[in-house]
Amino acid sequence: MTPRLRFLVVLATLALATGCAPARAPDIDRLVAAPANPAVVRFVTGTLVCGTLSAGEPCGQEQWSLTVQADGTRTMRTLLDAGRDAQQINTLYRTDASFRFLEAFAHSYDEGRLLGSGYYVADGASLQVTTRGPAGFRTEQLPLPPKYSVLLHPPSLEGWHYGQYDAVAAGAQAVPVFIAGAVGDGLRVAAYPIVLEFVARERITVPAGTFDTEHFHFGKDAEVWLAGPDRIVIRHEYRKADTRYELTRLDGPIEARTGS
Repeated sequence: MTPRLRFLVVLATLALATGCAPARAPDIDRLVAAPANPAVVRFVTGTLVCGTLSAGEPCGQEQWSLTVQADGTRTMRTLLDAGRDAQQINTLYRTDASFRFLEAFAHSYDEGRLLGSGYYVADGASLQVTTRGPAGFRTEQLPLPPKYSVLLHPPSLEGWHYGQYDAVAAGAQAVPVFIAGAVGDGLRVAAYPIVLEFVARERITVPAGTFDTEHFHFGKDAEVWLAGPDRIVIRHEYRKADTRYELTRLDGPIEARTGS
């Protein structure tokens, strides 16, 4: 008996002795769906695709997913790939039921280098900010006014600033918006009064379908069209950056989709 044949005989004997059997593929027909999570009211995912306002040329896209919890809080997870500008931002952002900011984490790349990461928490009368960049860690406390919002740049989150808009008063309303931006070797955060203004209710068609929306001005250079109770961004235009993001995919419930 050759050494190789002796080795195969030993393996076969061990397999029989230990009751080993060939691995079997899982029985797909017997797999069951995961049970529904009672803590989650809605789960929605979507894609926004960017084209330039001037020529319609591709400029990036954003993948996002939204979870609405049973307590009314909302959590948005986004990946913004601004390919034209060699930028990428990963964001996790949470608000209460009225869209009041609670906390967020963001992680940004710019032209192939890590710009930095930031953790932002609304803590009573202060916005607690911890950032990390090439120059190291930085922490600060910024006073919070009664109304405020936090802007970390993903277009899918721009609708949530309007939770601070008084629809009864209407008209142009200045809201302090804390904006994260690049300064020197890292991220810095400062508040700016951004004017929000309702324009009209409009039915618009984008690649994902036809939606009943609320059209708002955001400052001097941006427009947003929002739909449904979660203020999902259907279209976002920013003239200063020459960008238009439109919803191209939507999976999950949204009350404002018309189906036409």
